[in-house]
Amino acid sequence: MDTGVDVLGFKIAPLTMAQAVERALQLIVLRRGQIVTANAEILYTAVTDESLGRVVQAAELVIADGMGVVWGARFTGQKLPERVSGYDLLHALCQSAGERGLRVYLLGGEPSVAEAAAARLKELYPRLTVAGIHHGYFAETESDALLAAINAAQPDFLFVALGLRGERWIYDRKAVLACPAMQVGGSFDILAGKAVRAPRWMQRSGLEWAYRLFKEPKRLKRIWALPLFMWKVVTRRVTA
Repeated sequence: MDTGVDVLGFKIAPLTMAQAVERALQLIVLRRGQIVTANAEILYTAVTDESLGRVVQAAELVIADGMGVVWGARFTGQKLPERVSGYDLLHALCQSAGERGLRVYLLGGEPSVAEAAAARLKELYPRLTVAGIHHGYFAETESDALLAAINAAQPDFLFVALGLRGERWIYDRKAVLACPAMQVGGSFDILAGKAVRAPRWMQRSGLEWAYRLFKEPKRLKRIWALPLFMWKVVTRRVTA
């Protein structure tokens, strides 16, 4: 990917939600590609972790999943039209898939969570076809067989919920994966009712991180990525 808004050396596509859906549908036509939903944690980690940095650099589409990323662009005199959250994009793609007769596959989470997430999506989008489901508790040695099973199910899009491992898992296999894929963080847990999103006003104001910290204090270590990301953005701008 060589176009977009530069944030810490990574190119973020300046897209609205509707435009992101269209770009994803283009990847479905091509039967390939990785979408990275970049928030402050992912970009900061990608700066400090060379292997993840390669994943983000090579992605066919990187979107701004986080107000911190939108802020980072604005601070450097660039513009991202809006935050495009991975959870909302998942819903938009499932709605579009149902309307177009496309098939999706869900990979990740606990066995019961993956099944509940698929059931919820079917409830919300009755015309959606879920081509397959597989939990995220598999060994690396099982990946080849799992990939073969996914391809055999012939999905048009793969949603992955494996944490940061998911970004690398997609990257390592996208050359032989017969559909585009996107890591969707804790989306399966939300769909399954195991987690709750922040109120809409907190999402829009960039305070979703605070809600997550309140609900899950164990996330404190991960939340530190946000101020570290902002500090990186500021220092790069000052020293540029």
